[in-house]
Amino acid sequence: MKKILYTALLASSIILPSAVKADALPAPVVCVVAQTTLDKSAALKSIVNQLEKKRAEIQKELSADENKLKAEDKELSDKQKKMSEKEFGEKRQAFEKKVRDIQSKLEIRRVQMELAFEDAKKKVYEAFLKVADQVKKEAGANIMLYKETVVTADDAFDLSNKVLENLDKSLPTVQVTFKSESEIKKLIQQQQAQQQAQ
Repeated sequence: MKKILYTALLASSIILPSAVKADALPAPVVCVVAQTTLDKSAALKSIVNQLEKKRAEIQKELSADENKLKAEDKELSDKQKKMSEKEFGEKRQAFEKKVRDIQSKLEIRRVQMELAFEDAKKKVYEAFLKVADQVKKEAGANIMLYKETVVTADDAFDLSNKVLENLDKSLPTVQVTFKSESEIKKLIQQQQAQQQAQ
């Protein structure tokens, strides 16, 4: 009986390591890439340039609106003594509505800019992941980590320049698209409705 148990145990110890071997993970071959690679890319720079142009346009538009409001406010103050209280109240309400409309326009422009940036940056990030994966495979690595998460590593493991070079080739620019005012208004209304429901 002891001999049978011993033989069974010996057989199981021979089978066990081969079963473990079949499930074993490959040896890690690590490379690193800097998180700033994305920020240095030509595509992200093209996005920032487009957003700066749009911001300048918005600033010009809002400055013109602000100047009109200041002039109207001054004119209203100057004419206040010549108007009845009721007439002044009506004019004042109309003026305050214009102020609210400008504030609403400013909020719409802010959301337009934010969403446009998020959508465009997402495209760059997706391209970055694809390129990083290709560079990792070409280097014979099976793991790529952000350089900033590694305490120390030889420069030979850093593939940031190669990733950046390939990213710039595969995606040199991204066209930034801005949602329409009506789309933004709907989004803002939906967010406000959700906040009120909570």
